[in-house]
Amino acid sequence: MRKTLVLFITIGLVLSAALLPVSNSVAEQNIDTERLLTRMTPPLALVEETPTKDEMYFDTYYEPSDIVQGSRTGHWSEITETYGYKHGKVQGYGSVTRYERFSNRDFTANIGAYFSFPDSYVHSEIGVGWYTNYIYNMMVLNEYGHKLYKSVFWQVGYNFRKYDNSNNSHMIYPGLIYYFGDSYMSANYGATIIEGRGTGSFGNFRGDFAITDFLHLWTGVAVGQWLYDIYGYDASKEFGYILSIGLTAKIYKGVSARVGYSYSTEEPKFIKRSLMFGLSAKF
Repeated sequence: MRKTLVLFITIGLVLSAALLPVSNSVAEQNIDTERLLTRMTPPLALVEETPTKDEMYFDTYYEPSDIVQGSRTGHWSEITETYGYKHGKVQGYGSVTRYERFSNRDFTANIGAYFSFPDSYVHSEIGVGWYTNYIYNMMVLNEYGHKLYKSVFWQVGYNFRKYDNSNNSHMIYPGLIYYFGDSYMSANYGATIIEGRGTGSFGNFRGDFAITDFLHLWTGVAVGQWLYDIYGYDASKEFGYILSIGLTAKIYKGVSARVGYSYSTEEPKFIKRSLMFGLSAKF
């Protein structure tokens, strides 16, 4: 266990060394809807009959992407490190992220917690950004879910993001979550409101399916307006979709690895092809 802990601390230090700014030039704004939709994860503690033991956990995530943006091609990347602690049905966490878009880097730090109850849950998160070219200065997220019938829960979420310019955004997304065994499916339909620009809509489906005790398949589909908002047009002119799929495998006691692929596109001409790698450990 000590060797595993040392390994993950080493990984964290190596990745943290990369969190140094290289450029502060202006890039296109991104309202970050895509990232929120593809990371929606309801708490599995909702369906646990008894609380599990206290545990610390660490997760590192890396996503390199090839980009086509009009006549421009290049690379984006994201590195996120998350540290957390779970006590009963309360799970707190903190994360640091470095985003790189072409030659520009942005950074965010977020803290949040899940609070699970017999028939409901609350998820809250707050984040700040610095060296911001295209990411938010401040973010607030709140979600609430409640049992509707047996293993079916209804959910509603609200996300606010503040930017350097006047294009602050609000996102509201009601939906449903269905648990079955160690698997779940969720579906949300929501609206993105950008101040001074109007309202766009989207739909999002995600699922995590237990193939064996050691292997899970996860997938997601998002369709709608302003998933990226690369060009800053009206919602009717920026319609797109996101497809993602991947596997999570347990590779050691408390240690799991995941790998995935996603393909995204948005009008008038934006394409994003991404690989996704993750490593998690519980102590």
